Amino acid sequence: MWVMRADRVTVKEASPERVMTAIREALSAGKGEIWIEHVQGPILAIAIGGNRAMVMCMAEVGDAGYHAIDAGASLVSSEEYLLTNGQVDRYADRDTVEVGHVMPIVTHFLATLDRWPGVTWNDDNTT
Repeated sequence: MWVMRADRVTVKEASPERVMTAIREALSAGKGEIWIEHVQGPILAIAIGGNRAMVMCMAEVGDAGYHAIDAGASLVSSEEYLLTNGQVDRYADRDTVEVGHVMPIVTHFLATLDRWPGVTWNDDNTT
């Protein structure tokens, strides 16, 4: 069972199809903040900013977890990420991935409760 927070809307018992629809809408808009949480604890958080996305995967609330990285990208931010609380964040492109990776990351997470191996993940518990 999934709980999804998409911008200011919380959907309890969200189906994978509903989650994917919210992801597609955010990608189409070029912005959005989505949290996907399984009752067993794993959480995937996504902030979309134009052509890039900050993606974090945590084992449970309070876990530093992992974030998807693009090791060959710039240490400078090329995008702004508007969060649900109105805060605007900037992340180095290296600490984000191209939005084309978001759908496979989410699809894999929904099926396995784990990180997609198609991108590199930085262990934030060690930094």
